[in-house]
Formats: sequence, structure tokens, C-alpha cells
Amino acid sequence: MTKQRISILGCGWLGFPLAEKLVSLNYSVKGSTTTQSKVSLLQNIGVEPFVLESRPDFQGNHIEHFFDTDILFLNIPFRRSLEDPRYYKEQIRSILKLVEHSSISFVVFASSTSVYSDHIGLAREDLDLSPYNDRSKVLLEVEQMVLSLSKAQGTVLRFGGLYGENRQIGKFMFRKKDVRRAQGPVNLIHLEDCLNIVLAVIENNVRGEILNAVSDFHPTRRDLYTQAAVKLKLEPPSFAEETESPHKIVLNDKLKKILDYQFCHPDPMDDVLQNV
Repeated sequence: MTKQRISILGCGWLGFPLAEKLVSLNYSVKGSTTTQSKVSLLQNIGVEPFVLESRPDFQGNHIEHFFDTDILFLNIPFRRSLEDPRYYKEQIRSILKLVEHSSISFVVFASSTSVYSDHIGLAREDLDLSPYNDRSKVLLEVEQMVLSLSKAQGTVLRFGGLYGENRQIGKFMFRKKDVRRAQGPVNLIHLEDCLNIVLAVIENNVRGEILNAVSDFHPTRRDLYTQAAVKLKLEPPSFAEETESPHKIVLNDKLKKILDYQFCHPDPMDDVLQNV
């Protein structure tokens, strides 16, 4: 059976190793970058490279060829530096317009667990969410844009905080002072699990779903970030004294059931203690 063609829009920290993994499994992979210097890196791993940008209209050479594919992994970062979060919505809108006029039948969108408020308690995909700030409003709207495509189907992966490779947990908070939510649980996911989950969604053809992609266990911010900094021989953060911390635990039961998935890194604390 011929492998489907996949285009990865955004070959950064997550997209680049995903492209590498898909090529190793004999998928035909196209990958986009915003920098010319990364073109040779993509070529070296067997990816057909494209220099593309969304400003917010989509710009670059051979755009139609990039979208001449079966599956799009949509991995445009929602930058915190954006003065107006609605700019991100316009970026995604311009991309989805191109999807609707292409051969793409399936869009996998890399979203975030930040759609859930820090006060939500147990966060499940079937909750009727109300925006709690401008960023969450935009992200929820973008998710619905992906899920309501007319000519393609979409699936939304709500990733937790990303770690692994050069993103060491011990460096997230070291030396910081008066860090809030000391007793708040973390919702993280290792890069290896991210890659496996995207691949499982593609290979199992899981369409029309929203899935929380977060590790099984949720140590407190104080415990994890203190231990992680000490393990790297860095100055641990100090935490503000608060009577109570907001509580958010993002549940992954639906993902594990639909994908029949077992996490390679179920507990970020174990990874810290083992220097993973």
C-alpha cells in the first residue's frame, strides 16, 4: 500500500523530528521553514523543503506544490509576543483557505492545553469551554475552524507543555523568584510521546476528534521544578506564599482509549530523576 503524502507546516522543535520520523517510515514528506538556512537541514533528512511564511497572508514560492499533498500537520506557533492574538487567527484562516482548494483530505492541528483555564479542575475534551482571555478565545475559534473544514477533515491535538531534547525541565524556572501556583499540578508531555501520538493519529486515521496530549502524572510545580533545577545543579526557583493554588489537571483518557496508546514518559518527575 502506498504511503500517504504529508506536508508539515512548521518544521521547528516538534515539526523537524516529526518529519525525520515520517521519512524513516517511508512517507513522502514536504516541510516548511521560515529561514533559508534550514533548507539544507531538511534536505539532508529526506524532506522536500519550502520557505513559507504567514504574515498573516501566506507567502512563499511553490505554495500550490506544498499543498499538493494528502495530510497537513498544521504546526504554526501561537507566539506570546503577538500584540494582538487575532493575528494568529488570520494566519490560520489564510492557510485553511489554501487547504480548501487543495488535494488535502486531513488536517492535524497542533493546539494547546492553554484553552483550559488554570481554575478548571479536571480538564476533559467534552467540556463546553468559555474563553477566559483573548488568547484562549482565538485558540478555541481556530480549533473550530479546523474541525469545520468543508473539503477536508480535521483533528485537534491539545498538547501540554513540551519537554525533551534541549528543553530541560530544570531550566524552565531556575533562579526565578516568587513563582506563583506552587501547588498547582503540571501538565507536560515529552517530545517522544508527541511524535508517537501524531503518527498514531495519522496511521489510525483518527479524524474529527479533539484529544488531550498530556502525560499521565501531574507533580506539583514546586516539587518538579525544584527537583529538576537541583538535578542540573542550578539555583531552584523560589515560590510565592499563597493560601491556595489554581487547580488544573488535563486528562488523557480519551487519547489513550482511541489510539490504544501507552505513554513512553508517563511521569515527568521520573524523567527528572533519571536525567532524561
